[in-house]
Amino acid sequence: MAGTSTSATGPETPSGGSVRGRGAGTGRPKVPRRVREREMLDVAGRLFAERGYHAVSMDEIAHAAGVSKPMVYAYFGSKEGLFLACVERATGRLIATLQEVTPRTLPHDVRVWRGLLAVFEFIEEHREAWALLYPHGPQSAGPFAQGAARANAAMAGVLTELIREAAEDEGIDPLLAAEASEPIAHAFVAAVVGLGSWWTRHPEEPKELQALRLMNFAWIGLGGLVDGRLWLPPPEA
Repeated sequence: MAGTSTSATGPETPSGGSVRGRGAGTGRPKVPRRVREREMLDVAGRLFAERGYHAVSMDEIAHAAGVSKPMVYAYFGSKEGLFLACVERATGRLIATLQEVTPRTLPHDVRVWRGLLAVFEFIEEHREAWALLYPHGPQSAGPFAQGAARANAAMAGVLTELIREAAEDEGIDPLLAAEASEPIAHAFVAAVVGLGSWWTRHPEEPKELQALRLMNFAWIGLGGLVDGRLWLPPPEA
């Protein structure tokens, strides 16, 4: 995680000094770095989700986390770095969810459907973050482009495996399936990002409708939609 180095002399006070000896003087136990980092990410993630990136200050985050503002900067480098750390953790949780809801025991179309639902649930819960990561759809730019690229790669990785497994199960040569699955997965991710960014501007529509639209586009194809053929989720999905 970029920008997470801290001072060798210990956390900083609001004036920039060290508080290394404060724990011994007050009897308070030293909080392990991983615990402190998790606490700051919990607070920042909640505030960003509730009020949006631009409306939340580093002072508020530090106060809510019970630490000094210099300590937050020491861990994450900047507000952008803190936000990207929150995005990275949320993306990791999304990938874990995708793997959990798309076991290979399910039919391939149901796996894709469940994966899409999970992505749009993620967008609904992190609408502000999604809008910052993808302000212009798939062609993201600006200070959060790196975070968007990592999120894209993570989603494409899950989809690559899903597409490869589906192709192999249908009798496609494993080498051919492996060669074709990655570019198709990246194209699919671009479609997800494009529709997700559109949806952030039309929040009145339900997430299930977005997932169903993309499922039909990806699974049935444009030709099938023009012909009036639709895919609908089975009751057990």
